[in-house]
Amino acid sequence: MSYIAEEVLGPKGLLATTLTNYEYRPEQVEMSDHIYQSLQNEVHSVIEAGTGVGKSLAYLLPLIYHTVEGDKLAVVATHTITLQEQLFQKDIPFLQEVLPWQFRVEVFKGRSNYLCLRRWNELINGRGNQLGLVDNLERFNHWVGETTTGDFSEAPIHLPWDLLIEIRCEKESCSEELCSYFGQCFYWSLRHRLGKAHLVITNQAMLLADARSEGRVLPTFDGVVIDEAHNLHEVATSAYSHELKRSGFVAYYRTGTQLQAVLRDYVQEYIVQDLILILEEIIKEAGQYFSQMEQYITSFTVPLTPENRVYFTNTSLPKHLKDMQGVLKECNFDEEGEASVLAEQFGSFTERLLTTLNLILLGSDASYAYWAEMQNGEPTLVAAPIEVGELLQETLFKQTSSVILTSATLSTNQSFDYIEAQLGLSEASGLILGSPFDYEKQALLCVPQEAKNPNHPRYVHYVSYLILRTLALTQGGVLALFTSYNLMDEVADAIYPKLDEVGYTLFKQGDGPRLGLIQDFQEEPRSLLFGTNSFWEGIDLPGQALRAVVITRLPFTAPDRPITRARLQAIEEAGGNPFLEYSVPQAILRLKQGFGRLIRTKTDVGGVVILDERILTARYGNDFLTSLPPARFTRDLDELRLLFSD
Repeated sequence: MSYIAEEVLGPKGLLATTLTNYEYRPEQVEMSDHIYQSLQNEVHSVIEAGTGVGKSLAYLLPLIYHTVEGDKLAVVATHTITLQEQLFQKDIPFLQEVLPWQFRVEVFKGRSNYLCLRRWNELINGRGNQLGLVDNLERFNHWVGETTTGDFSEAPIHLPWDLLIEIRCEKESCSEELCSYFGQCFYWSLRHRLGKAHLVITNQAMLLADARSEGRVLPTFDGVVIDEAHNLHEVATSAYSHELKRSGFVAYYRTGTQLQAVLRDYVQEYIVQDLILILEEIIKEAGQYFSQMEQYITSFTVPLTPENRVYFTNTSLPKHLKDMQGVLKECNFDEEGEASVLAEQFGSFTERLLTTLNLILLGSDASYAYWAEMQNGEPTLVAAPIEVGELLQETLFKQTSSVILTSATLSTNQSFDYIEAQLGLSEASGLILGSPFDYEKQALLCVPQEAKNPNHPRYVHYVSYLILRTLALTQGGVLALFTSYNLMDEVADAIYPKLDEVGYTLFKQGDGPRLGLIQDFQEEPRSLLFGTNSFWEGIDLPGQALRAVVITRLPFTAPDRPITRARLQAIEEAGGNPFLEYSVPQAILRLKQGFGRLIRTKTDVGGVVILDERILTARYGNDFLTSLPPARFTRDLDELRLLFSD
């Protein structure tokens, strides 16, 4: 018996007869059927589903049926924790209640999210007081005794970073089955349950960690849905990158220190002493090296070039790591046990660090871009792959029977060519589904007559003026999206005095936690919210809370990031047009994300106001317009008032 979406999601289907306020959406039915066919036929698929289609149920239902029917395992990989939690805490319990099929679902995060019982007990039996645990020790220890997951997100207290790194699960210090706590281990118990599940909900980073390790992170699965797939290229870039920072060597030192305590009973004392001596040299050299590096990182990112590389290669760290490899080779164990496994793990840790050091310091692999930057105040060296498509093709698409990519923003100019080229997806069925919302009636797209090119000398003045006009027309509920902090701050400074006069509150990114700012904006009708980068997506403000989204300029990625520059250069060297082939499609997807903040339900109304005239005057402007939902277009900003005249 095949899965027929109409029988579950149709107007007379299972959900319609179960729920009193059920909304039938034909786009959802089409998407669900398409996914089931892709799974059954073992093909990849790219699906763009407009806001309001109900993507989650559209892919969960065929996934569940497919896995239960064939006693298989499938994976859902999201980008955000918010969607992960929504699926597991809201959608899955609902489906478990209404569906006639029994199915098992697990959530899987990276192992550092889980408590290591061995490390915890070593800590409290040894030096718990040194980490300021005294006040919260009893409460946290009670949780340790009660928890069934060991997931730190469920802990009753906030755990400081210096405590977390001492007690979390880590591959490098895990002896797996040989650990005395293995039978109680939260992480390995979860890994065991994953193999018995029908569905595993994880994140894109974990999915790619599994792909990189040739399937050693997740159990063998039959099909995966990647939701929020417009982020996959960025996640893949990070997943396949290499980084060097002081904290990595601190973790190495800590792991080595733990190892030497175990080794004393198994190897000769001089080996232990040599290991300790080399560890001390490594942590000392790492401290000096990264401190010296700070003076050379004079801007947000500094590309590593033949001219400046000499400053970053002046270190003895590779020599010390090779010395450590020599010491580890001298460890001879009579039989395999916990000590031998931990020594082997530490040897792998050493090899990975040395490989990354050589890759970055030599800089001879032309398939990477190299740079130095400050990350949370810490000097960091990075090697990032210029192209991730081939990596994804080899490690994910070729190894998985059916990969289904979905998002509200995957197509540019009604085509998946750009996203497929980015991700190395050579063969896939495509489906573009509109939204069930009536954008002609619910939304206005306005490029005001006063809109200017961002190069205009008084651009800040016009942006400030038009934001204030939009605010006056909507009487609040304005989200203004920027592409740079500089423009955002200049406009904020320009309009603050006027806002005080008319009694509006401005919430600006950087003035507080992101979620707190969004909540304050939602609760204060006479307000506006300014944001960059992360505010272009993931904001869900239905109803009157959001009346207008102002796009201050088309969201082209600045070419100042070394990885962006390298990608543009690669296209040019291949004879292509980097602006039209890379910059424009990327900006279109970003603009669609920003537009998508506006209409979230069938009763929402509002306007998207674009203050960058290039969308009308540039030769590529029409590609932007044809990629947006079919809102009513105008150049008269005053028409915005008509939406709220009732």
